Amino acid sequence: MKAVIIVITDYKTRLHLLNLYWIPLQPLDPVFQLRMFPSRVPRIHNSIRGNIRLETLDLSGPAIRLVFNEGNETIPVKLVPAVRGAIEFSNEWMREDLTHLSDWWDGDLTHEKKSFLQKVQALKEAGLELVPKGGFWRLSFRCAEMMILKEVDADGGQRRAALRLLKFVNQTRWTPEYGKILTSYHLKTILLWSCEIYLRREAWETLLSSLKTLLGLLKHTLAEKCLPHYFLKPLNLFNKRYKTSNDTYWPLSLETLAHEVSAMLADATAYLVLGPKSPGCSANQGHEEKTAALREFKESHREELEELKRMEDEHMYEEVETTEE
Repeated sequence: MKAVIIVITDYKTRLHLLNLYWIPLQPLDPVFQLRMFPSRVPRIHNSIRGNIRLETLDLSGPAIRLVFNEGNETIPVKLVPAVRGAIEFSNEWMREDLTHLSDWWDGDLTHEKKSFLQKVQALKEAGLELVPKGGFWRLSFRCAEMMILKEVDADGGQRRAALRLLKFVNQTRWTPEYGKILTSYHLKTILLWSCEIYLRREAWETLLSSLKTLLGLLKHTLAEKCLPHYFLKPLNLFNKRYKTSNDTYWPLSLETLAHEVSAMLADATAYLVLGPKSPGCSANQGHEEKTAALREFKESHREELEELKRMEDEHMYEEVETTEE
């Protein structure tokens, strides 16, 4: 399945955007047009208009979704209003303390300055955008993130492949059982931080080593219950709040996933191939111990995990304000 992202620059959207700045610009003002992404909306031939449908508007995200039916293939198209370069970071942000990782990461920070300067350069060149979400305008760092990850495997590493595999495990194993606790944006942020912390090529040479590198940092962030936004350090992406008086569910969800990640980290091959219900199959002792600990933990919290899944399915939560999904 393919996905396309398109930026809207129609007349009504422009008028809406003008209200953000309180500047009396005309809709066709050339200065204002420079703040908009170039339109990438293709011309739609009349013969295929009948194969297009508009999905129900979801205010939890920034996009309006169209679906194209082309033979047996279904192609979702996202229409995203965006303002480019609306906000610039101050020099104070660029000169911030380079030891900020020590707040949540106790590993080697030797190469942090180099990675931090790369981060600053990406923001200078790509900038950040404003996109709508939930009736408000939110910051988006998509272009800067794309710039940083564009040549991420230039050394022949398997970073992207490992990220795809981890997303697959999340979609097929963890989300169906626990709900959408981890999103694609969480996992992409894990990759961004991992690339900053682990610069040695050996960590990324094979798919297995790359997967273990990502899992190691994911396990640490789940245990610490803290995944800082890659560009906004004070913003903890693990900050969901369920609409209940009981504050145990979100920590419980992270602790459960930490057990899952530990079992996978002990023997990724056995975790992927054998699955959670394959008694008698061969796996190393560490994996068997971690898997047994996971089963025991889930059984002791069975009712709470069932309630957690119900709240996830019914979207009974409020999460940290980010524009990414």
